[in-house]
Amino acid sequence: MFRFIVFIIALTSLVFSLVAIMDYWKFDEQAQDIAALMKTNVTTQDFEQRIEQAIQNDNPEEARMYMALAGRFAYAVDTAVYLPRIEALESTWNTTVRNVSRFTNGFIDGQGEDTAGVLGAVTADFTVVGDVRDLKEQYDLHEAGQEVNALIVGLAGVGVGLTAATIISSGTLAPAKAGSSALKTAVRANKVTPAFQRILLRQSEDVFDYQKFLLATRGERSMSALRRAANDAYNPAAFRALGETTERVNNIRRSTSLADTVDLMRYVENTDDLRRLEKVSAVYGSQTRGVMHLLGRAAIGTMRVLRHTVEFFMALAAAGASLLATILTIIGGGHKKKRKKKGKRLAIV
Repeated sequence: MFRFIVFIIALTSLVFSLVAIMDYWKFDEQAQDIAALMKTNVTTQDFEQRIEQAIQNDNPEEARMYMALAGRFAYAVDTAVYLPRIEALESTWNTTVRNVSRFTNGFIDGQGEDTAGVLGAVTADFTVVGDVRDLKEQYDLHEAGQEVNALIVGLAGVGVGLTAATIISSGTLAPAKAGSSALKTAVRANKVTPAFQRILLRQSEDVFDYQKFLLATRGERSMSALRRAANDAYNPAAFRALGETTERVNNIRRSTSLADTVDLMRYVENTDDLRRLEKVSAVYGSQTRGVMHLLGRAAIGTMRVLRHTVEFFMALAAAGASLLATILTIIGGGHKKKRKKKGKRLAIV
């Protein structure tokens, strides 16, 4: 009887210990130590190559960004070697010609690699010109029997709806519109990963009824007709998921720049990546692009850390002790039965 009571106590203790282990088996995400990653993965030569490449590409803004980032992490980059060439690129004439040309190209074709080009593309979207242009372009492909980019159609359609909603809401939805336009520009520039494109496509399909748009525009050619059809196919009630995504994208834009945001989408595979990138951009601001270029996706990786480390190992030890006690009780009971059987055989003899 005593052994049975001990067995019940040990078994109960084991159960409670296992339950405690499950309770403490919870992790927190801990961001990577970017300073440590830089120290172990990036050299002074890496910075020098990036600065030189930026100068060669007529991008003084990026060259200065890498110099500032090198200074932030105490890399011994001789800035005096590069400053005269950077300042030459920043002359009033060179800056004006570069910005006007790239802004115009971005406004017309919806693509851009630097701040001026991306700003041109997004400006076109805010005037509805860009979104309707993209819808017209994709509609013509559809009519010609060619492949249509459903994501561009979805984001452009959402953009048309958001533009109207932004006007009605006195600008309340402007951040969502900015995020949506930045995403569409990134898609056009092939900066969005296939995995994240699939997520965006699902989210945009909930908001913009592509098939309804095609039916409404059958036989139509005018830009105004396309805009009306897009507004009719837009469902603001389903905007929540895409709204969260565009809000994060816009937060990244506010911390960095439009051009940087478009470029940074190449590192995003899912909404968790976007959330982590948002946090990194809040810390590194205009230098985020440099951090990501140098470290890649490692910069937005995380480590899983036990939330209650001490309690977890105490529960684990208790479970081990309870399990051992349970096993010993069972073994002890088995030996007792064997002794009883042996005693009975001797008595018979």
